[in-house]
Amino acid sequence: MTFAEEESRSHLSMPKQSANKENIEILKKDINKLSYEECIAELESILLNVQDENISLDKIQINYIKGHLLLKHCEELLQFCEQEINEINPEFLNID
Repeated sequence: MTFAEEESRSHLSMPKQSANKENIEILKKDINKLSYEECIAELESILLNVQDENISLDKIQINYIKGHLLLKHCEELLQFCEQEINEINPEFLNID
């Protein structure tokens, strides 16, 4: 089951009028558990959902919020990876 399917069936479903802060915080915690690859898969799923001509405005709003949080998490994961790469001491790479 994908993250999107789990989320839609769980208590995290956001109200139709607006996404309240509590649900967003729970969503953030769940997203922070995802790997980079899982986040990309979720972003691709959101993209497909948004391209549906019959999507409601409420679903567009929910997808926007999820997409924003997923993208932010991806950026944080990439920054962490970049930092780790920059900290590699070239002397450790000498296998001579």
